[in-house]
Amino acid sequence: MTDSTDSSAGADTTDSTAQGDAMPAGDGKKHNKGDAVAAGRNTNGKKKGSIPSKAAPQTLPVGSAKGIETLFRNAYRAELEIIALAATKANIMISLNGFIASALMISGAFIFASSPEFMVPAAVFLCTSVASIYFALLAASPDMRDRPRGIFAWLTALFKREASLQDFKAYVRPRRDFVDGESNILIYEERVKLSKSDYWERMRALLNDKEDVYAKMSDQLYWLGQMASRKFKLLNISYNVFRWGLIVSVLAFIGVDFYHYLRDVMGSDPAVRLRNLGIAQFEDIYEPSAVQQLPDGRILVVEDEPDRTFSITRFVAGGLLTEDPMLDLRLMRDFPSKPNDLEGLSMDADGYIYAITSHSRDTKGRREPSREQLLRFRIVGDNAFDPQEYTDLIEQLRRSPVLQQTLSQYTDQPVDFSDINIEGLTFDQSKRGLFIGFREPVVDGQSMIVKMDNPQGIFELGEEAHFSAVALLDLQGGGIRALTYDPILGRFLMVNEISGYQGNPYSQLWSWSGEPEAQPVPIALPEIINLHNVEAIASVTVNGESRLLMMSDEGSVKKGIPANYMLLEYGQLSAD
Repeated sequence: MTDSTDSSAGADTTDSTAQGDAMPAGDGKKHNKGDAVAAGRNTNGKKKGSIPSKAAPQTLPVGSAKGIETLFRNAYRAELEIIALAATKANIMISLNGFIASALMISGAFIFASSPEFMVPAAVFLCTSVASIYFALLAASPDMRDRPRGIFAWLTALFKREASLQDFKAYVRPRRDFVDGESNILIYEERVKLSKSDYWERMRALLNDKEDVYAKMSDQLYWLGQMASRKFKLLNISYNVFRWGLIVSVLAFIGVDFYHYLRDVMGSDPAVRLRNLGIAQFEDIYEPSAVQQLPDGRILVVEDEPDRTFSITRFVAGGLLTEDPMLDLRLMRDFPSKPNDLEGLSMDADGYIYAITSHSRDTKGRREPSREQLLRFRIVGDNAFDPQEYTDLIEQLRRSPVLQQTLSQYTDQPVDFSDINIEGLTFDQSKRGLFIGFREPVVDGQSMIVKMDNPQGIFELGEEAHFSAVALLDLQGGGIRALTYDPILGRFLMVNEISGYQGNPYSQLWSWSGEPEAQPVPIALPEIINLHNVEAIASVTVNGESRLLMMSDEGSVKKGIPANYMLLEYGQLSAD
């Protein structure tokens, strides 16, 4: 019994072993793991303590895993966004510089007419804008990046007689073959060279080759990166041109402005030689009614038309006066309202300029506020500052006891200031008392001058006008047309218009001491017969030389005839 049992067990063991040997390797691996460990082998079928051998590297084929697709998708998106950003920046530079260039071209004529020196910074900025636009356009159109190089190469070859005019297209737009003779239909520059049939044939071949698809996509990414790089290089050039051009333009503007400042501080050009006797003509001044020299040597002229009120002129070589229409327009914009019919002009000791309108009625007999103003302002550089106006002069003249008492000695009838016409204004030697010369009314055949004591108080303290003296002068019946105090002569000069021997009116110059009881003395002017209707006189000093400047109101805007002016030496003046 025992033997049979043992035999059965041995048979079972043998059968089990045989079955284990006959099992597949995959199944036996699980069941024999313990045996393998017991036999001194690891689970990988290698002995303990032995050095594992390196497995041979395996090359995996390019697949279509989701990670690879995401990689290409993100790479494409990044490259396209960079290219779009470059295009946006190029458009900004084109728009900005295009606006600047347009503005400079439109205003170029005005800049040249106003101050030719400022054309230097304007020209620099214009060239800067054009160059910046050029490189921005190349960045926006990268296919044109080689055009300048091709043009330069063609010009060089043409100069060396290696090319002709017919070769221009070949140099500027050369024919480019595919790289290595094979095209990548995913790249724009190569795709457009194919016909439709060639394109379709290559597309089918590409779709049938999975590895070539990824290769071509990689090439396209590289091409997009190169395009973005070219765009940003051109944009960088555009930025640098704009940046440095702007700096140079600002420095040029500061230099020109500093030159103007030095010229104003140092005075007029020493080479200026003043003219004598000869009558000169303005270019754009037609009806001058008053003139005053400014502290910087320039000449301020006023006209009696509201649209042509102020003009600033300057002496140039030959003793001629040059005008600046753009400066005049800018000066008139500094006044809140347009004065009408300005007739008098003078300057006090503090540098304030006083100007007065005629206070006369218009052609329809109506009073207008714009014609009844006494103005005060300062001119600093090319601008007017602190403009103020006083509009109650007529009422104060009517109520003045000094005027009424003085005028009652010459006439029994009260003087009617409804027909008032003021055409003269000047400060006395002290620069404190303001003398007003009247063309009308004429009292008992005599012209009237009234002295105002408080011109500064009117504007600074809000005082009413106070008159302290009245002078009635015998000017042979003609009302005062111009009035000034001459520091060279130490006397007042005035001009009126009287009748000649044959009844023809002519301008007469008078000298007056300023005392109410004193009478004026006529002064003969050589060749003055050719200068009619003088309404502006002033003593001017240029480079240490003093002259008497006279201007006539005989021009016509409608006819395009400017007014005349002349300079006289004081030695040429003589009493009649």
